[in-house]
Amino acid sequence: MTPPIDVLLVGAVVALYLQDATLLLHYDEVALTRTSRGWRASTGGIEARDRRVFVPDFFRPAQPLFRSSWLSDPAHASTRTQTFHFVDALSVFALPLRLLWLCLFFALPLLLWRRPDPLWLLTLTGMVYGITAWLCVGVWRFRRVLELGERDALTLAFELLCCPPHALNLVRRLSLRRGLNEDAVDAVRRLLPAATVARAGEQMEQRLSYALAMRGDDAVLLRARNRLEELR
Repeated sequence: MTPPIDVLLVGAVVALYLQDATLLLHYDEVALTRTSRGWRASTGGIEARDRRVFVPDFFRPAQPLFRSSWLSDPAHASTRTQTFHFVDALSVFALPLRLLWLCLFFALPLLLWRRPDPLWLLTLTGMVYGITAWLCVGVWRFRRVLELGERDALTLAFELLCCPPHALNLVRRLSLRRGLNEDAVDAVRRLLPAATVARAGEQMEQRLSYALAMRGDDAVLLRARNRLEELR
Protein backbone atom coordinates (compact mmCIF):
# COMPACT_ATOMS: atom_id res chain seq x y z
CA MET A 1 0.00 0.00 0.00
CA THR A 2 1.29 3.44 -0.95
CA PRO A 3 1.83 5.80 2.02
CA PRO A 4 -0.24 9.01 2.09
CA ILE A 5 1.13 11.93 0.12
CA ASP A 6 1.73 13.99 3.26
CA VAL A 7 3.92 11.24 4.73
CA LEU A 8 5.85 11.01 1.47
CA LEU A 9 6.36 14.79 1.44
CA VAL A 10 7.75 14.94 4.98
CA GLY A 11 9.88 11.85 4.30
CA ALA A 12 11.32 13.50 1.18
CA VAL A 13 12.26 16.63 3.14
CA VAL A 14 14.00 14.55 5.82
CA ALA A 15 15.78 12.45 3.19
CA LEU A 16 17.07 15.50 1.30
CA TYR A 17 18.35 17.05 4.51
CA LEU A 18 20.16 13.92 5.67
CA GLN A 19 21.50 13.08 2.21
CA ASP A 20 23.21 16.46 2.03
CA ALA A 21 24.44 16.37 5.64
CA THR A 22 25.87 12.83 5.75
CA LEU A 23 29.61 12.32 5.27
CA LEU A 24 31.41 9.20 4.04
CA LEU A 25 34.73 9.30 5.86
CA HIS A 26 37.86 7.64 4.49
CA TYR A 27 39.84 5.47 6.89
CA ASP A 28 42.22 8.37 7.58
CA GLU A 29 39.56 11.04 8.18
CA VAL A 30 38.03 12.48 11.33
CA ALA A 31 34.86 14.58 11.55
CA LEU A 32 35.21 17.51 13.95
CA THR A 33 32.07 19.29 15.14
CA ARG A 34 31.88 22.55 17.07
CA THR A 35 29.11 22.25 19.68
CA SER A 36 27.88 24.54 22.43
CA ARG A 37 30.03 22.53 24.87
CA GLY A 38 33.19 22.51 22.80
CA TRP A 39 34.52 20.28 20.06
CA ARG A 40 33.75 16.63 19.33
CA ALA A 41 35.59 14.17 17.09
CA SER A 42 34.29 11.06 15.36
CA THR A 43 35.60 8.56 12.84
CA GLY A 44 32.06 7.63 11.79
CA GLY A 45 29.70 4.76 12.43
CA ILE A 46 28.70 1.88 10.18
CA GLU A 47 30.86 0.79 7.24
CA ALA A 48 29.72 1.59 3.69
CA ARG A 49 31.98 0.71 0.75
CA ASP A 50 35.19 0.88 2.82
CA ARG A 51 34.11 4.17 4.36
CA ARG A 52 32.49 5.14 7.64
CA VAL A 53 29.11 6.89 7.63
CA PHE A 54 28.95 10.02 9.78
CA VAL A 55 25.57 11.69 10.35
CA PRO A 56 25.70 15.10 12.10
CA ASP A 57 23.25 16.10 14.80
CA PHE A 58 19.81 16.15 13.16
CA PHE A 59 18.47 18.80 15.55
CA ARG A 60 21.37 21.29 15.38
CA PRO A 61 22.07 22.36 11.81
CA ALA A 62 24.04 25.45 12.91
CA GLN A 63 26.99 23.46 14.26
CA PRO A 64 30.17 23.93 12.15
CA LEU A 65 31.53 20.66 10.77
CA PHE A 66 35.05 19.96 9.52
CA ARG A 67 36.85 16.89 8.23
CA SER A 68 40.57 16.35 8.64
CA SER A 69 43.04 13.63 7.74
CA TRP A 70 45.76 12.22 9.97
CA LEU A 71 47.75 11.30 6.86
CA SER A 72 48.20 14.91 5.77
CA ASP A 73 51.56 16.59 6.20
CA PRO A 74 51.49 18.75 9.36
CA ALA A 75 54.15 20.97 7.81
CA HIS A 76 51.54 22.20 5.32
CA ALA A 77 49.14 23.42 8.00
CA SER A 78 47.96 26.99 7.58
CA THR A 79 48.50 29.64 10.22
CA ARG A 80 44.94 30.85 9.70
CA THR A 81 43.73 27.81 11.63
CA GLN A 82 44.95 29.51 14.80
CA THR A 83 42.05 32.00 14.64
CA PHE A 84 38.36 31.31 14.87
CA HIS A 85 36.98 34.38 13.12
CA PHE A 86 35.53 32.10 10.46
CA VAL A 87 33.66 29.94 12.99
CA ASP A 88 32.45 33.05 14.79
CA ALA A 89 31.12 34.47 11.51
CA LEU A 90 29.00 31.36 11.01
CA SER A 91 26.99 32.25 14.12
CA VAL A 92 25.03 34.85 12.10
CA PHE A 93 23.19 31.95 10.44
CA ALA A 94 22.12 30.31 13.71
CA LEU A 95 18.74 32.05 14.06
CA PRO A 96 17.51 31.64 10.45
CA LEU A 97 18.62 28.00 10.46
CA ARG A 98 16.65 27.31 13.64
CA LEU A 99 13.57 28.96 12.15
CA LEU A 100 13.94 27.04 8.89
CA TRP A 101 14.35 23.78 10.82
CA LEU A 102 11.14 24.49 12.76
CA CYS A 103 9.26 25.28 9.55
CA LEU A 104 10.31 22.09 7.78
CA PHE A 105 10.27 19.58 10.64
CA PHE A 106 7.65 20.98 13.01
CA ALA A 107 5.25 23.32 11.22
CA LEU A 108 5.02 21.32 7.99
CA PRO A 109 4.16 17.94 9.59
CA LEU A 110 1.76 19.68 11.99
CA LEU A 111 -0.08 21.47 9.18
CA LEU A 112 -0.30 18.33 7.06
CA TRP A 113 -1.68 16.38 10.02
CA ARG A 114 -4.06 18.91 11.58
CA ARG A 115 -4.93 21.49 8.94
CA PRO A 116 -3.83 20.74 5.36
CA ASP A 117 -5.43 23.93 4.07
CA PRO A 118 -3.88 25.28 0.81
CA LEU A 119 -3.71 28.83 2.15
CA TRP A 120 -1.82 27.74 5.30
CA LEU A 121 0.55 25.60 3.24
CA LEU A 122 1.15 28.48 0.83
CA THR A 123 1.92 30.75 3.79
CA LEU A 124 4.39 28.21 5.15
CA THR A 125 6.02 27.91 1.73
CA GLY A 126 6.46 31.67 1.65
CA MET A 127 8.04 31.57 5.11
CA VAL A 128 10.45 28.80 4.05
CA TYR A 129 11.63 30.69 0.99
CA GLY A 130 11.74 33.97 2.91
CA ILE A 131 14.09 32.43 5.50
CA THR A 132 16.13 30.84 2.74
CA ALA A 133 16.47 34.25 1.08
CA TRP A 134 17.60 35.61 4.47
CA LEU A 135 20.38 33.02 4.46
CA CYS A 136 21.34 33.98 0.92
CA VAL A 137 21.61 37.64 1.87
CA GLY A 138 23.86 36.66 4.78
CA VAL A 139 26.10 34.66 2.45
CA TRP A 140 26.47 37.68 0.20
CA ARG A 141 27.07 40.18 3.01
CA PHE A 142 29.71 38.09 4.77
CA ARG A 143 31.27 36.52 1.69
CA ARG A 144 34.73 37.97 2.42
CA VAL A 145 34.81 36.61 5.96
CA LEU A 146 33.47 33.30 4.66
CA GLU A 147 36.26 33.31 2.04
CA LEU A 148 33.87 33.23 -0.90
CA GLY A 149 34.26 34.97 -4.21
CA GLU A 150 31.31 36.79 -5.75
CA ARG A 151 30.62 33.95 -8.17
CA ASP A 152 30.89 31.34 -5.42
CA ALA A 153 28.49 33.29 -3.21
CA LEU A 154 25.94 33.66 -6.00
CA THR A 155 26.22 30.00 -6.96
CA LEU A 156 25.71 28.92 -3.35
CA ALA A 157 22.72 31.24 -2.95
CA PHE A 158 21.12 29.79 -6.08
CA GLU A 159 21.62 26.24 -4.78
CA LEU A 160 20.02 27.14 -1.45
CA LEU A 161 16.95 28.65 -3.13
CA CYS A 162 16.59 25.58 -5.34
CA CYS A 163 16.41 23.21 -2.35
CA PRO A 164 15.49 24.62 1.10
CA PRO A 165 16.19 21.25 2.87
CA HIS A 166 19.77 21.55 1.62
CA ALA A 167 19.84 25.15 2.87
CA LEU A 168 19.66 23.74 6.40
CA ASN A 169 23.23 22.51 5.88
CA LEU A 170 24.59 25.94 4.98
CA VAL A 171 26.96 26.16 7.96
CA ARG A 172 28.19 22.61 7.36
CA ARG A 173 28.73 23.32 3.67
CA LEU A 174 30.71 26.47 4.39
CA SER A 175 32.89 24.88 7.06
CA LEU A 176 33.55 21.75 5.01
CA ARG A 177 34.41 23.90 1.99
CA ARG A 178 36.96 25.90 3.93
CA GLY A 179 38.38 23.07 6.02
CA LEU A 180 40.72 23.35 8.96
CA ASN A 181 43.85 23.02 6.81
CA GLU A 182 45.36 21.20 9.73
CA ASP A 183 46.53 17.66 10.42
CA ALA A 184 43.87 15.69 12.34
CA VAL A 185 46.30 14.83 15.14
CA ASP A 186 47.14 18.49 15.70
CA ALA A 187 43.49 19.51 15.40
CA VAL A 188 42.31 16.92 17.95
CA ARG A 189 45.05 17.85 20.38
CA ARG A 190 44.35 21.58 20.03
CA LEU A 191 40.56 21.65 19.90
CA LEU A 192 39.26 18.80 22.04
CA PRO A 193 39.10 18.80 25.85
CA ALA A 194 41.93 16.85 27.44
CA ALA A 195 39.51 14.21 28.74
CA THR A 196 38.38 13.24 25.22
CA VAL A 197 41.68 13.44 23.32
CA ALA A 198 42.72 9.89 24.28
CA ARG A 199 39.33 8.52 23.25
CA ALA A 200 39.57 10.18 19.85
CA GLY A 201 43.09 8.79 19.49
CA GLU A 202 41.78 5.27 20.14
CA GLN A 203 39.18 5.65 17.39
CA MET A 204 41.83 6.83 14.96
CA GLU A 205 44.15 3.96 15.90
CA GLN A 206 41.36 1.48 15.15
CA ARG A 207 41.08 2.92 11.65
CA LEU A 208 44.86 2.84 11.32
CA SER A 209 44.89 -0.87 12.22
CA TYR A 210 42.37 -1.45 9.43
CA ALA A 211 44.60 0.44 6.96
CA LEU A 212 47.72 -1.48 8.03
CA ALA A 213 45.87 -4.76 7.53
CA MET A 214 44.91 -3.69 4.01
CA ARG A 215 48.14 -1.99 2.87
CA GLY A 216 50.83 -3.56 5.02
CA ASP A 217 53.76 -1.67 6.51
CA ASP A 218 53.36 1.44 4.41
CA ALA A 219 55.87 4.15 5.38
CA VAL A 220 53.17 6.84 5.52
CA LEU A 221 50.99 4.70 7.79
CA LEU A 222 53.89 3.88 10.08
CA ARG A 223 54.68 7.57 10.40
CA ALA A 224 51.02 8.23 11.17
CA ARG A 225 51.08 5.54 13.88
CA ASN A 226 53.95 7.32 15.58
CA ARG A 227 52.03 10.58 15.51
CA LEU A 228 48.86 8.98 16.92
CA GLU A 229 50.83 7.83 19.92
CA GLU A 230 51.06 11.51 20.88
CA LEU A 231 47.34 11.42 21.75
CA ARG A 232 47.68 8.71 24.41
